[in-house]
Order: sequence, then C-alpha cells, then structure tokens
Amino acid sequence: EEDIAAAPRARWPGYAWAAAASVLITLLAMPLLHVLEGANIVMLYLLGVVGVALRFGRGPAAFGALLNVAAFDFFFVDPRLSFSVSDWQYLVTFAVMSAVGLVIGQLTAGLRFAAGVSASRERRARSLFELTRDLSAALQAEQVASLGAAAVQGHFGGPALVLPTDEGDRLLLPAAPPPGFDAGVADWAFRHGQPAGLATATLSAQSWHYVPLKAPMRVRGVLALQPAHARWLHIPEQSQQLDTLARQIAIALERVHYVDVAQRAVVEIESERLRNALLGAISHDVRTPLTALIALAESLRELPEGPQARAARAIVAQAHELNALVGNLLDMARLESGAAGGAVNLRREWQSVEETVGAAIRAARTALGGVAVQTRLPPDLPLVEFDAVLIERVLVNLLENAAKYGAPPIVVSARVTDSTLEIAVRDHGPGLPARLKGREHQLFDKFTRGQAESATPGVGLGLAICKAIVGAHGGDIHAASVDAAEGGGAEFTVTLPRRAPPPEPPLADESAESASPP
Repeated sequence: EEDIAAAPRARWPGYAWAAAASVLITLLAMPLLHVLEGANIVMLYLLGVVGVALRFGRGPAAFGALLNVAAFDFFFVDPRLSFSVSDWQYLVTFAVMSAVGLVIGQLTAGLRFAAGVSASRERRARSLFELTRDLSAALQAEQVASLGAAAVQGHFGGPALVLPTDEGDRLLLPAAPPPGFDAGVADWAFRHGQPAGLATATLSAQSWHYVPLKAPMRVRGVLALQPAHARWLHIPEQSQQLDTLARQIAIALERVHYVDVAQRAVVEIESERLRNALLGAISHDVRTPLTALIALAESLRELPEGPQARAARAIVAQAHELNALVGNLLDMARLESGAAGGAVNLRREWQSVEETVGAAIRAARTALGGVAVQTRLPPDLPLVEFDAVLIERVLVNLLENAAKYGAPPIVVSARVTDSTLEIAVRDHGPGLPARLKGREHQLFDKFTRGQAESATPGVGLGLAICKAIVGAHGGDIHAASVDAAEGGGAEFTVTLPRRAPPPEPPLADESAESASPP
C-alpha cells in the first residue's frame, strides 16, 4: 500500500534520475573514448536503461533510452559535439539502440510490476494469516474487536473500529466516537446488512467506510474504517482484502458467541442437576416426619367441637398442603432424573379416557372442595394408550390449578382426531395474567407462577410436572385465555399422540361356534 501511495510522487524523480544516469554514463565514458569501441559504450547506456527501469518503471526508462541515444550521437559519433552524422550506418545503430532500450525498459518494468504485485499479495496473505491466528486464541468479543481493529488499521493505515452486538442483538457503539464517525450510518449498515459510507452508493459523502460483519448465522456487528487514502477502497484487491478481514472477524465473533452459549448451558445443566438432587434428598427426609404429623393430626379430629378441634382441622389441612408440595418435589426430581437418563419409565396400556378423567376428579375432590366440575366427553371416545397413573396426575394438577386460580364451573372436555387425543380443562375465572400474553409457555417452567405475589399457596411445580409427563408421552400441553364473549377463563389443553386400538378378541361362544363343523 505504501508503494501505491508513493507512485504519483515517484514519477518526476524517476525522470530526473534517468537524466542523471545518462549524464553519469557520458562522463564515465568520455575518458574511455579511445579505449572502448562504440558498441561497448552503447552497452553502458543500455545498462543504465536497465537500472532506471528496475527502479522507476517504464516511463523513466523510455525517457532514458531516448536521452542516451541523443548523448551517444552528440558526444561519441563523428562529428562530435554535433547531432550531424557523417556515416549513415550510425542511423541503424541509433534505431537499434532506441529499440533495444525501449524493449529492455518495458520488460524490466513489467518484471518490477509483477514483483510488486506478488509482494502486495504476500503482504495481504500474511496480514490475513496473522489475524486468523490471533483470532483463533480469542475467547471474548472484546478481544476479537481489539484484534480485528488493529489488523484493519495496520493494513489500511487509518483508524478502525469493530462494533460487536450485545445479548439483545443491538449494536454496541463506542463511548467516545472518533471524529467523523457516524453512529446512524453504522446502525444502518448493521440493520440492512450492506456497506455504507465512503466508496459506496449509500451516503458516500461520509469520511468513514462501514462494513457489516456477516457471519454464517447472522450479522454480528459492523467494521468501521477511515482509510489513509480513500482511493484504496476503489482498488479491487484492497476491497476484496477488506471483505475478507471483515468475514474473519465476523466468524470469530460468532464462534465466541456460541462458546458463551455453550458455557452457560453447561452451567445451567449442572445447576439443574444439583437442584434436583437437593430437592430429592430434602423431600425424602421430609416425607417421613410429615407422614407422622398427618397421622397425629388426623387423630386429633375426634376431639369435641371447640378451639382445639378447629386447630386440629387447620393442622390437617396445612399438613396435606405440605404433603402435596413434597409430592410435587419428589415427582419433579424423579421425572427430571428419568429424562436425564434418556427416558421416563412409562407403563403404557390401553385406557378408557372416561375412567381416567373420573379417577382424577375423585382424587382432586379434597383440593376442589365444593367447586363444581362438568365433563363433556363424547360417548364414542376410543381407547387410548398411555400411562393412566401419570395422566391422572396431570389432570389432578390441572383441576387443582383451576380451583386455586379460576372460578367455577370447571369443565373437562375431550376430543380425538386420527392421530391425537385432546383433553382440555377450563375454568371461568379471570384468565391468564396479561403479562404472559404471547409467552404462555412460561407458565410451564419450574418455580413459575401466574401471579408472582399471591396469597394462594404453591411454588409453581404443578404445571411443570404436567409438561414433563406429557412430554414423556410425546405430547404437548399449552395454555390460553378464553374470550370474554365465550365466558372468559383459562383453558389448558393436553395433546397426546394416539393410534388405532387393537381389535377386540372374539367372544367365547362365537369362537366355539366358528370352531364346530357345519
């Protein structure tokens, strides 16, 4: 790049050096006039042309060749000190000398140019290799930005900035932008994924050039550059080099991003495993004294009506609440450990949907209290293959959730398609919280509740258990608010995969009749 910048300034010194070389050769050859033949003096002049061509290119070499012909004619051809030629053969000498000088200058200048191109390519390849080597050891986006800016600045001579993105995929702008830097143009290049600023068709009056850092997955930032010479960006080789540097920086930023994602995932997995182990251990240790507490509290219910009897009933109710909480903790730990081991142990059998729904309503009767539950089940529901105990637990949790946060009546409905069974549990309460609109799936995360601050007891594990059980069956569960025009409320829908049930075996008398001879 230094050679490219210096080329315009090197032209007139080249012509001056060509004239000086001609004068110097003439002064050296004058004392040797009676010693050297004219052909040897011509060789000295041709040697000077080669030297000028090697150093200054074809223009000064051609000028030197013509100047050498004139000097040879003036000082060494009779009559000397005159441009007159007494022997016409010298005209051939002059023509050959001019032609050979021009050809030698052209060839030498061509070799010089080719050598310069090769050296420039070698410098570009070396700078790219050094940047790739340094970026391979970078582990943070700040390191990538620093190394990339230094490499671009070293190659193009002007200030450079690498602007990565934050976790929200927003461009990180410098706190103290350098003179001429325009944050609006950088943001435009980032959002549109196109170069802008200097040497582009977009906002070309800018003194900075902005290049989006396009990685394989997405744009990872912007490279901003103010080259030492704006015309460099119009040279195809330099423009291609800039694009290559930007590509390497973008790939490094994406690699660092996914390294951070992988590290966070490992930390979350380890934290989840430790939490499940602690929950399982604590729940097992709490279960034994809790069972004894419930038994003792139940024995106090026989007391005569009075303050002691009411206290005993309150103790029993709270003990059952705590027992349900411990059961949820144990179930969650067991389901999580089963999922981590590769699969949850399911006892799939062909079950009647009506019987499973009825069993769930009976099991949830204590939590439901006096809340009415309506069932809307088609009479022709087929048998479906699932784990009846676990699906019953899902329905119990959904019924308890509807009783806690909704309003009566609670409606349990079901329908089947060719490949799925859908069971819906709906209440007629206020519906899902407005803050979860569009993010209803967050209700099924562990330790998440619809209302962050609520007097209703619970820790937010019931729906997480439902999701884990349904997921183990290969199904899905989702929640939605019902329009006020349809009565309002919240509806939780469980979708389970199904296949055609096996054919019913023939009756005993039919088998005997078919086996008897006609």
